[in-house]
Amino acid sequence: MTLKRLHQLLRVASHLLDQAADDAHKTRLQPLSDNIERIGRALIEVMEVQRQIHLVQPELRLRSLAAPARERDAILLFARCMAEAIELEERGETLAAIATYEWFMGNSRSLARRAIAKAQIRRLSSASEPTR
Repeated sequence: MTLKRLHQLLRVASHLLDQAADDAHKTRLQPLSDNIERIGRALIEVMEVQRQIHLVQPELRLRSLAAPARERDAILLFARCMAEAIELEERGETLAAIATYEWFMGNSRSLARRAIAKAQIRRLSSASEPTR
């Protein structure tokens, strides 16, 4: 097993998870939002392993961007929004980070990626609520 092979498998896995979220939505498998969020969390984990591979072998990142233009643009949009929201959160600008995720949700067709954004909004919202 090589990092290149693992990277290829993770690309397939992320595509399948994206399709699974879409199919879960179409079948209305209840609890729908929980199921889509679970699939989105799985996608986050896959993307984290991909990120670690890119740190070790940056040239593989370029190959993943050789995907069809539409998919590549969607991936880049997701990556930009995530990076911006994380930066805002690190600066303590929680509401701006939430707004970034909300903007992404309104501009993405990927159910799995929208589920990730929704989960991040939920996490940020609960973290910013005062504890009792």
